[in-house]
Amino acid sequence: MSSRLASLFTAVDVGDAESSGQEAGGRGGQLLLIGERANATGSKKFREMLLANDFDGMLRVLKSQEAAHVLDLSVAYAGRDELSDMQKIVSLAAPVVKQPLMIDSTNPAVIEAALMRCPGRPIVNSVNLEDGGKTLSRVAVLAKTWGAMLVALTIDEKGMALTAERKVETALRLRDTLREYGLRDEDIFFDCLTFTIGSGDESLFSAAKETLDAIREITRRMPKCHTLLGLSNVSFGLKPACRRLVNSVFLNEALGAGLTAAIVDASGIRALQGIDETEKELALSLIYNRREGVRDPLADIIRHFEAPAGASPGENSSGDASSGKAGNKPGLINPPEKILAEKIMKGNRDGLEDILAALRERYPPASIINTLLVPVMRRVGELFGSGEMLLPFVLQAAETMREAVSLLEPHLPKTAHEERLKILLATVQGDVHDIGKNLVDIILSNNGCKVYNIGIKQSAENIIAKAKEYKVDAIGLSGLLVKSALLMKESLPQYAEAGLTIPILLGGAALTRRFVAEECAPRYPGPVVYCKDPFEALSSLEAHSRGALRSTLPPPASGGGQEKTDPAEREERPGPAPRLTPPFTGPRLAPSLSFEETAAAINKEMLFRGRWGFRRNTLSPQEYQRLIHDTVEPLYSRLLQTIAGHAHPQAAYGYFYAQVQDDSLRVTSGGKNFTFDFPRRSPPAGLCITDFFQPETGPAILPLFAVTLGEETASLVQKTFTAGTYQDYLFLHGLAAELTDALAQIIHQRIAAELGGACPGVRYGFGYPACPN
Repeated sequence: MSSRLASLFTAVDVGDAESSGQEAGGRGGQLLLIGERANATGSKKFREMLLANDFDGMLRVLKSQEAAHVLDLSVAYAGRDELSDMQKIVSLAAPVVKQPLMIDSTNPAVIEAALMRCPGRPIVNSVNLEDGGKTLSRVAVLAKTWGAMLVALTIDEKGMALTAERKVETALRLRDTLREYGLRDEDIFFDCLTFTIGSGDESLFSAAKETLDAIREITRRMPKCHTLLGLSNVSFGLKPACRRLVNSVFLNEALGAGLTAAIVDASGIRALQGIDETEKELALSLIYNRREGVRDPLADIIRHFEAPAGASPGENSSGDASSGKAGNKPGLINPPEKILAEKIMKGNRDGLEDILAALRERYPPASIINTLLVPVMRRVGELFGSGEMLLPFVLQAAETMREAVSLLEPHLPKTAHEERLKILLATVQGDVHDIGKNLVDIILSNNGCKVYNIGIKQSAENIIAKAKEYKVDAIGLSGLLVKSALLMKESLPQYAEAGLTIPILLGGAALTRRFVAEECAPRYPGPVVYCKDPFEALSSLEAHSRGALRSTLPPPASGGGQEKTDPAEREERPGPAPRLTPPFTGPRLAPSLSFEETAAAINKEMLFRGRWGFRRNTLSPQEYQRLIHDTVEPLYSRLLQTIAGHAHPQAAYGYFYAQVQDDSLRVTSGGKNFTFDFPRRSPPAGLCITDFFQPETGPAILPLFAVTLGEETASLVQKTFTAGTYQDYLFLHGLAAELTDALAQIIHQRIAAELGGACPGVRYGFGYPACPN
């Protein structure tokens, strides 16, 4: 055991800890190296061994990391029994692996099982204050019981600390809390959570500097505590060679600030002596966010590593770094076709004008659009369809595409504009949802189409009139509600009677391919096509231009016979309803609704995954968590501040007496009668909303409410769409929608409380299947 303790605190000198005029920290530039290769989420090789139950191979990976002083071990993977896997691999490693283990898990049961089997003194990764310290208390007790050290992340109830001040403040709280469980300062590693400085996100430009400042201050104020970093996070999103440079220079700076440990692949770190001054300065400018004048350190370092094969980084294709000839300007790397494609894919507009100028010397502007730009956006669509590219990055690519097209437009012949396919887009009558339609507008507009987007709540008569006025080649109808889907079906004969035969593309959440094929297509003589996303709409228009577009066909019948019954339809009928006494009757304005209260109720997972499109898809769990931590959470914090000054939460709600009449509720209020009709589900349950009211007990209580963030919020969101900042439009629209839903939840809970907690907790939204009208 003593040799284990000795090895835990063995440190290596990884280079000169002094650079850019900084003094070295109190640890003298020494570093505890933590090997990262035995991690099922971060290492494909290790994950494949785990999935194949190759525990001998996993053991070999642990043993092969001879340069590391501690070995990070994570076996968490969806569909696997993490507890069983951890018990097996730790039991195998204990007798033969020389280095201590870092138990990397969020499950206290898994952590305890590992600690019981670890000889020597392990490290547990990690604890934080995100849930107020509930999980921390369980893990801290385990660490004290089994003599383990702890990694503490600078995360509290507000989320991940971004500034040095908040990182230090959170670290002090963590230290004080862990002391209460008997842990000493020397038992704690603080992970100050560096975020990527390679994404182009303005809010993260100073992320590396804030982390370095936090390490320095923690080292000064808590000299017995240790500091740790997952080093590779800082350069996420950059090219491999660029990442190695940034990681190496950042590590050296962190050592100078007092860093004592790093989770790192030592083979990916360059010796500081082997880095030339030009590259070192590029990395330092990025790390310390040096932005003199119009200089952009991120663009500088990306351009430096865009050298073609065979050229040294920083050289142009001629090898003459001073050449200023056309087509060979500094920073403009040949072949420009490839660079243009990469810029569209990455959403990088830096240097776009120079690249297009060079390409115009080789191709007509229309050819650049049709043979270079459009195929790249088609590839973006394929990646989106396969789940390899997330929606926010699709929109980033579309913004760059729009910029490229706008730069080429002055050079296009007049006929090029006249030859574009023209499509009319509209959200159908009675539906105010426009996010889906506007995303279609973005993709089609940036792929050579002329789009007439006439807005929301459009009647069939107006759509027909505008289609004839603009002489469009196709119509796209959008709607989110069940009622919208039914209206599309019912209005199709009107389009036929008006003499139209052009394709009609249908999209929206309530539509299905079968519904469009069986219920809609037979009602119209031209092609009626279901489009699940903007890229299906684009493919349909391309097929139409070739004369190959046909109506959507129903999907083949499954061999399983009848479709499965919705689990909700198998529910038992409701029992007797409790007699409720409303606090008042009729409508009222809800008092005292603050933005802070509304924001606190937001469902972040629904926002990030559902509305913003940050789904895991092909990412590993570790990569997805890195995306959320490094990109999405900072974005959320920034946009919440942006929208706060424009949002004015308001709500009206009330209690009404309702009479049940079969599948309807009749309400009288203010001398007026209102009738709400509800559909009845198909057997076996055959339930209807009216079944939850008991007519035999007298008039039922019907709570109703409406909420809004106000017109100023809607105006802010619309401005981002009009300005062509597509990513901001998606993010702000999604945030506003989820804030509105949070407001609805607050009012719903208020109603439940006013009814003495007797409310069953279900709120139905008009326009959805249970009450489509």
